[in-house]
Amino acid sequence: MVTAQQSYKISFYQATVTIEAARGAVDEHLVIDRSSGAVRAVSTSDTVNAFSAAPQRTISAHGIMGLINLQRGPYIVLVTGREAVGSVGTSTVYRVSETKVVKVAADNRVVQGFDAVDEATYVRLLESALAVKSFYFSYDMDLTSSLERQQQQQQQQSGGQSLYATANDEFFFNKYLAEPLIAAASSSQKAGVFVLPMIHGFFVCKQVMIRGTAFNYVLITRRGRKRQGTRYFSRGADEDGNVSNFAETEQIVDFVALNASTSDPNLAGVQMAYVQVRGSIPLLWAQVINMRYVPTLKVDTDASRERFSKHITRMLDMYNEVVSVNLVNKVKYEKPMGDAFAKLSSDFKSPNYHYTHFDFHKECSKMRWERISILLDELAEYNTRFGYFKMKHGVKAPGQTAAASAAAPTEESAAANGTTGPSKLQEGVIRTNCMDCLDRTNVVQSELARAILTRQLREAGVFSDTDAIAIFPALQSMLNNVWADNADAVSCAYSGTGALKTDFTRTGKRTKMGALQDGRNSVERYVRGNFFDGERQDAIDLLVGAYRVQTGSGAGPFADEQTLEGKALLGTVYVCLFMLVYAFFYPRDGRWFSLSNVVFTSSWLAVLALVFVAVKGSHTAELLNWPRLVANPNRPAVMHANSALTLPLLDRLLSSPEKKAALRSDDMKKAWPPTDKKLA
Repeated sequence: MVTAQQSYKISFYQATVTIEAARGAVDEHLVIDRSSGAVRAVSTSDTVNAFSAAPQRTISAHGIMGLINLQRGPYIVLVTGREAVGSVGTSTVYRVSETKVVKVAADNRVVQGFDAVDEATYVRLLESALAVKSFYFSYDMDLTSSLERQQQQQQQQSGGQSLYATANDEFFFNKYLAEPLIAAASSSQKAGVFVLPMIHGFFVCKQVMIRGTAFNYVLITRRGRKRQGTRYFSRGADEDGNVSNFAETEQIVDFVALNASTSDPNLAGVQMAYVQVRGSIPLLWAQVINMRYVPTLKVDTDASRERFSKHITRMLDMYNEVVSVNLVNKVKYEKPMGDAFAKLSSDFKSPNYHYTHFDFHKECSKMRWERISILLDELAEYNTRFGYFKMKHGVKAPGQTAAASAAAPTEESAAANGTTGPSKLQEGVIRTNCMDCLDRTNVVQSELARAILTRQLREAGVFSDTDAIAIFPALQSMLNNVWADNADAVSCAYSGTGALKTDFTRTGKRTKMGALQDGRNSVERYVRGNFFDGERQDAIDLLVGAYRVQTGSGAGPFADEQTLEGKALLGTVYVCLFMLVYAFFYPRDGRWFSLSNVVFTSSWLAVLALVFVAVKGSHTAELLNWPRLVANPNRPAVMHANSALTLPLLDRLLSSPEKKAALRSDDMKKAWPPTDKKLA
């Protein structure tokens, strides 16, 4: 596999921008045309001859995420800060700590007026999507693929492939940004070193020492890129079977790491990996925000059949055998989801697909968290039969190829003579979901991973046949915190807050303080889902290419859509809040609970409550925070309290500049036609 470059120099000239390796011998550079944004690979000698003049400026970077075209032209996204967070085997893994969005377009290419405002909004959205500290990459390892998939790719490829060529398309998160670089590299294999696949999710590497044996415990979560979004604006499956919040979590026990040590020669060079997945229920469904704490649930079972079939078929292609574990409630609000999932699962005829429904909240109610063991016992058969991936890295036997050594994977064949190849393959995967695929899913996945880890360490000889994780407090504490951190990372990416129920994940029991923290996070999720996540959805759509900026397409997507009634209601909210704050700091009669101050405060609270009722009834489309870039099919139409009523003078004060320009004197005459009637 060709290693990606670790340091880059980006030079800006009048007509072009060049990308070259800052260190190391590379025969080719990339050249970006500043007018068209076209990227091409050229030889180093041609670059030196063509660009003998000094560049206008030079930027150094650790990596290139890719390019994106906005209204003004192309921008390049650079990795300007990185942090080593661990390793898998001998490959170092980095987290992106800082990015920079740099305009590539020529300086004479400008946009004006509202296009300039839209351009600034696009850049701000892109920068906000990149600001999260959850992008990871490696220069010499395909981090988008599990260890088992990497081994399969090595057997299928002849060697000399660039990282992007074998990357897992599902988890190649910067694939859209990297498309121009990939196109340039397709005409020149050597230019592939400039393409750096990244994952979005979670990575942690912890060193563990048990009875003199050291190994690295690695946990990786790769979030899918094909149906990305926020909690209420990205649900279910799309027409291609891609589901929201899809993620693959891989647990690795690594004896290959440089700091691993063991007196047992059979463990030297061994890696063991276990994979689980999560994803939204693969139906056509949605939760429509409406300012209520519980959004409106919409489920269409009949329209979901093709989507469901495509998703499960893809899962079977990826993992061979699948067990779907549904954790939603069997009663009340979530019941339609469970019924629809069960029906389509029963109608899907495949010996390699299995379905089970465990009502998590009912079974574990009143803090009876030990009852998770009921589900674990039910899944034990599958977990045992599916097994885990195991590979021993070593020296090939004389006259034996790597493919031959791995052709018939057995424990004995891999251990004998230090050959290289898998001795175990994971034969299937457990797919877990709840409504959000966050809190309940996190608890179950962590317990399944512990069961497999115990088995792995026993079979490796690190544990005795009677040892358990609980008798090693340091190991147990590390696992608790690692899985809780993973839960928080996935939850922050999808819901904007940390995960719920992490007190159980961290301590092994439910606590009252944990319940209070869950309440705080639940309230924050409500506020974000109704008033902030629309813009966050726009940022994600721009980053992954769900929305592509079109120049010269008329009115921009950020035009003001508020009606006069909506603006009046919003203004009333501001007045109410001002009055309530005033009553708090300057109470009447000098006392908060004086009769006059209570009446004053209660009156404004009543007005505020009436405004919220009015908003919920007719104005959620304009006053809640909906995505602007990709149309949401569940967004209600903008309603007018009285569509026949027009107030041009107020419109001129409160409307957008475009609408103000459209209001001419003839509009006023039309709104207020002349009359012969005299005022009384």
